[in-house]
Amino acid sequence: MNRNPMRWTVLPVLLGVATTLAASAPTPFTNQSKPMKAHVRILAVSSSSHQSFAGNQEIYLADVSTKDNEHQFVKLIDQYPGFGLPIRPDLLRSQQVFEMEVTREPECDAHASDIYLRPGDSVLYDGSVRDTLNTHAADAIPCYKTLHQTIKLAKK
Repeated sequence: MNRNPMRWTVLPVLLGVATTLAASAPTPFTNQSKPMKAHVRILAVSSSSHQSFAGNQEIYLADVSTKDNEHQFVKLIDQYPGFGLPIRPDLLRSQQVFEMEVTREPECDAHASDIYLRPGDSVLYDGSVRDTLNTHAADAIPCYKTLHQTIKLAKK
């Protein structure tokens, strides 16, 4: 009986490579957007969720400018670990511009009329936000997600 031990070594390797390639192939169920660098100015905090065991999330309304210097009013989701901290409120109030990596996430686009803002102005850093949401109530606001660890102050 001629047993080829090489055949039994190569087969699992080939199966592993095939499985890896199939898993990384684009599917209709995954977002195909690539992260891109952007300059971001936070205009308001829409909502916050802080759950130390499951992580934290801030939803901002922001002005995002990409490398083409096109400005866009967006919903920006910042997710980070439960032990992490959100962007400091004093930096938001002073209208700092941030550099960060953002990824377009069409599945979380929302109509302006569906975006929640808390009563009062404590989380509004630009007074025009409410007017923008009211005037464009029927318009879809594009959604982006950011990688929290990529957020830094933009160079002036």
